[in-house]
Amino acid sequence: MPGGRPTRFAYLGPEGTFAEAALRTLPAAARGDLLPQPTVHAAIDAVRAGDADAALVPLENSIEGSVASTLDELATGDRLVITREVLLPVTFALLARPGTGLDAVKSVGTHPHAEAQTRRWLRERLPAAEVTFTGSTAAAAVAVARGEFDAAIASPIAGVRNRLL
Repeated sequence: MPGGRPTRFAYLGPEGTFAEAALRTLPAAARGDLLPQPTVHAAIDAVRAGDADAALVPLENSIEGSVASTLDELATGDRLVITREVLLPVTFALLARPGTGLDAVKSVGTHPHAEAQTRRWLRERLPAAEVTFTGSTAAAAVAVARGEFDAAIASPIAGVRNRLL
């Protein structure tokens, strides 16, 4: 942010996303307000509207490539300055409610990008499980906590947030 350090950080939410995990690697974020947003558009608009000083949104995925919604937002509207790149090694976790064994997993929720990155593992270990796409891996973890799916492919931080193993 020109002229000062950011203190309000918008990011692609909900809580428990890889965007939040990436944001938490930045020392300034530990002292700031983290503002989860429902879409890339909302996160970037929060900066443009002055509701956030900075936004962290995904730009590229090593398997699925560029994140089109981010590129579209950066190409349109008021100009923004990219001030930092955060490279986050992504580790997925199969998250379930405590006491759920692998043999009990019949439904899995996850984001399409995560499914693409774990497709082989899912096919080998949970071949009969029905995979349903969600808006984010974090949303899938929330759905597991509510009992809507048996498991989620999501970030470890989503497991912590939702008390899943």
